Amino acid sequence: MDTESIYHLSKTEVKIVELLEKGLSNKSISIKCDISENTVKFHLKNIYKKLKVHNRLEAVCKINKNNL
Repeated sequence: MDTESIYHLSKTEVKIVELLEKGLSNKSISIKCDISENTVKFHLKNIYKKLKVHNRLEAVCKINKNNL
């Protein structure tokens, strides 16, 4: 199973998680995804809720822990 199906993440959210794993800032993520920084923050809030975590480090650790 992949991240998208386990946690019900959208394709954009999966892309953002992949960029989080690379250590990119919100600004860098916004540039790579061609969205505003506020939209990145909105997606991050949704990602944290779906993963049941509180920050980007916990999100990356949870994804890596589950080998997704």
